[in-house]
Amino acid sequence: MRPLVLAAALLCFGPSALAGADGGAGAVSTAISIIDSTGSVAARWLSDTAVLVNLTAEVVAPALIRPILGADGRAASGQATWQAGGSVLFESGDCSTGAYIHSHSGPGLRAATQVETPHGIVLYAGAIAAPVAVTINSILYDNGCSAVTVRQNGLVAVDATLNLTVTYPPPLSVR
Repeated sequence: MRPLVLAAALLCFGPSALAGADGGAGAVSTAISIIDSTGSVAARWLSDTAVLVNLTAEVVAPALIRPILGADGRAASGQATWQAGGSVLFESGDCSTGAYIHSHSGPGLRAATQVETPHGIVLYAGAIAAPVAVTINSILYDNGCSAVTVRQNGLVAVDATLNLTVTYPPPLSVR
């Protein structure tokens, strides 16, 4: 009789009808969030190392997280931090104006990159647009700004930035 009741509940109410049907401690939430050290929702879960962050009301972009490691090099349980290591290309020679990033990203996601600055890890989100070729005069890396002169293809303009470390301070946890 129980399988018949479960099947009927699934047909009438969908998969949420089965939450807690096994007598467990409670329903599993379908909205998985990343919580910062202040208890604020920082992002929505996307994959094991990627989350979706709202930079503005209109701009949502993927951001990368990584585990916090203990003294022995093992991942701390339930703790993560923001990942860095990307780069931003600029039309200006001093990494101040005309920001662009590479257009690679998952299907339907904005292009995004994260750079560690002296003030924290900053997420740069690209425009929803076709990639273009631009003359680049400087590149911002985790270790600072480097002057270059190169014509680069496959770029999209930066639409929005967000200092992840300041806005959503680590450690981060999944809830």
